[in-house]
Amino acid sequence: MSKIKVELPDFLANSIKCAVTQAIEEASKRALTSQYPPYMSKSEAAKYLNIAPNTLDQWIATTNIPYTKFGKTYRFNRYELDKFMTSKD
Repeated sequence: MSKIKVELPDFLANSIKCAVTQAIEEASKRALTSQYPPYMSKSEAAKYLNIAPNTLDQWIATTNIPYTKFGKTYRFNRYELDKFMTSKD
């Protein structure tokens, strides 16, 4: 079986790369949002943010990370965490 090499014009190759990249990013976001509930515990929030639980504790103490506390229980809204992370320098 012989192989045929096809060369695409640069604009078409770049368009395909952009479309594939965007599709992968959207699929990744959908996978994350379906994996994590809208309201998360401290351990779930740390996993969602890909940080250590100790780091989350430090952020609670020193930053304006959004959370709600009910007695000793912390709850983090996934949407608010996303907004917080995109605004973080």
